[in-house]
Amino acid sequence: MVTLFDNLTKYSFLRLLEQFFCGWIFLATVVLLVVWALPHTIAARNIALFTGLIAAFGWVWITKPSLNWKALWPIICLLLVPLWVMLHWYFLSELKDQQWQELKSTWLRVLAALLLGSTTGLILNRRPKMVWWVILAMILLPTITFIQYLYQVHLQHHWILPSGMFYGFYKGKFSAVYFVLCQVLIGFGFIYFALNGLQKARLLPLLFGTILVFSGIVDFIAARALNGIIVSTLALLLCILVLLYSSLNVEGQKRSLKKHLQLGAVALLALTILGSGLFLFWTYDRQQEGKLANLIGDIRISSQIDQNQAWVKDGGASTLPVDDKGRHINGSTYERVSWFIKGTRLVRENPLGNGVSHMAFGYYMRAQYPQSSVQMTHSAWVDFTLGLGLPGLILTWCSILGVVWLSIRAQNQDRGSGFTEQVVAVGSPIPCIALWLIAGLFGFWIVGEVSEREYIEHYFFLIALFAAAVSSNKRLEVRESKGS
Repeated sequence: MVTLFDNLTKYSFLRLLEQFFCGWIFLATVVLLVVWALPHTIAARNIALFTGLIAAFGWVWITKPSLNWKALWPIICLLLVPLWVMLHWYFLSELKDQQWQELKSTWLRVLAALLLGSTTGLILNRRPKMVWWVILAMILLPTITFIQYLYQVHLQHHWILPSGMFYGFYKGKFSAVYFVLCQVLIGFGFIYFALNGLQKARLLPLLFGTILVFSGIVDFIAARALNGIIVSTLALLLCILVLLYSSLNVEGQKRSLKKHLQLGAVALLALTILGSGLFLFWTYDRQQEGKLANLIGDIRISSQIDQNQAWVKDGGASTLPVDDKGRHINGSTYERVSWFIKGTRLVRENPLGNGVSHMAFGYYMRAQYPQSSVQMTHSAWVDFTLGLGLPGLILTWCSILGVVWLSIRAQNQDRGSGFTEQVVAVGSPIPCIALWLIAGLFGFWIVGEVSEREYIEHYFFLIALFAAAVSSNKRLEVRESKGS
């Protein structure tokens, strides 16, 4: 009798401690997902990361989850990236001081983010409804920015504010575009979840996803962020194509004409909503900047980097090249294209990188042009590869591919495709969110200036989180069901 009482007391204490660590982990996760976007929050990030990591170790010690390492290989690939950086520093580095500073700051936080994100994902794997804490944390600042912008529109009586770019509490335009895009991609995940036969009650997730996408587009217009607009447009077109394809190719089923008409109406509505925002942005661009109207021609001229070297920015007298009409091409387009081409050339010449993740392009530029003030190519993947080399790039891309594959597999299980392992609770939006968020950010890294510091921490955290959340968990679920 005493032994039974002691066992019950011990079990209750461990369950209580598990709940405590779980709450602590999600509090740290929510804080991180908010403060990553804010300026002057390094102390808050460190506190949330490392206290959350302590809680993660405690949760793993208590629950002792049975891990399927074959399904968690995306996380293993990411864990090898800091190891590769350390090996590069020890054996290959010519910038040992700069690399060491990053190893004991940025990469230490990245390692903590990977472990904390993985643990958060394992908890979501068991308790999928807790994903709402992650979602709400990620859409908080974009929603506040949307409300702030509408208030400024009301005060100034202009949809395109005469005062210039507006990005609310974010530290700058780059930060605003990146974190608002996360909300937009989550929105597409919900739209896809609602319309792709993965949810019976479709209206609420469809409405919620549409609101997230539309408010995000408005935020892009406020910040005058062409790259955010382009990525969102491509995402919408891809979403519509995938849904149309799915409606015509459902295994073992045939949709009625009514279903096809409903899907077409929804696609038309989505196009109309986004088209309104795009038209507003196009009108502004045509009247003020002319960037979109001359984009193709400007790219063609900008690619001729050996003929005009204004992109070097070394204090010389070079001016922007002109087109056939005598018009100076758009400066932003010129710099982005020229730096991208120069960056890819440097990657071919330096396939192992210089080991520095923060503004690696600048070190190469100053080595060749000592007076150059250029720091980044404005393509995150090019900058990332210039720093971490092809090994770092390949490991990161393998992890992203792994999350995409696991997410698609989880969706196929939801449709009853015959998978024997339980990957996540049936009817959960997590696989759809994981697919659109991780793959969408991959696309944005092609044109975004986000390849260093908090952006690496944030993206690696999300990859680890969703890799664990959609991984196979048959044995884990059995263990928990026996203990409950």
